[in-house]
Amino acid sequence: MKYKKTCKYELSIWGGQYSRIGDEVRRVKTHIEGFDECLDGGIPEGHMILVCGSAGTMKSTFAYSILYNEVFTNDIRGLYITLEQSKGNLLTHMEGMGMDASAIEEKLSILDLTQMRKDLFKENQGLFMEGHDMWINFISRLVELIRNVKGCKIVVLDSLNALYSLVNFTNPRNELFSFFEKFRSLGMTTFFVAESRSDNDLCGEFGIEDFMCDGIIRLTMRETGDTFNRYIRCVKMRSSRLDTSYFPLLVTEHGFKIIRE
Repeated sequence: MKYKKTCKYELSIWGGQYSRIGDEVRRVKTHIEGFDECLDGGIPEGHMILVCGSAGTMKSTFAYSILYNEVFTNDIRGLYITLEQSKGNLLTHMEGMGMDASAIEEKLSILDLTQMRKDLFKENQGLFMEGHDMWINFISRLVELIRNVKGCKIVVLDSLNALYSLVNFTNPRNELFSFFEKFRSLGMTTFFVAESRSDNDLCGEFGIEDFMCDGIIRLTMRETGDTFNRYIRCVKMRSSRLDTSYFPLLVTEHGFKIIRE
């Protein structure tokens, strides 16, 4: 695989184990034209990925498109958990982007927790304040159950910010460490969507997310004259050789693509 001379490379260590460049690693494709080549061929299977960016950068669409295309092309099963958009709104938007869920409805599960979140929060805010780990445990156990029943290989949680709004953390670092470790133990390729305010911010609200996740993909918008253009960058990806540059991100009739010089 050829890289530009300006590429920045990363060789990562996790849990005391070295991942040598050249070792065969099974990878999940992003299905973004030109981007997988910047990730050493894709995202290592079983990794936890933080997808971050400000509002309007298409974080949810990006994560959903990876899930959709992997399910569609590789005949696997996947799970999308939404705490912000209703299932109906989500599918309507994605169909408008050319991703028709009816073609894979038996293999792609959409878990809509938006109404439950609204109803419980409205009726009894104290429920969340008294049991700070209720939602953390509920979601991780539910994902494990769905994985065991349906055999899901990929899961998207949209979003961490919405989940955090339901939790009154007493020790965020310890509680989130436990949360991420529960997901890691499931062995699924996991995408966590998170909103960050600027390119200089940590992607996660508490900082530990950036450390716990195996990869970070940042989406951003930049003003050029009277227009705003989207960009994408892989900040880190364990067990991978990376080009960590920012690339213009385009939406075409065939999906996402990047522009490389």
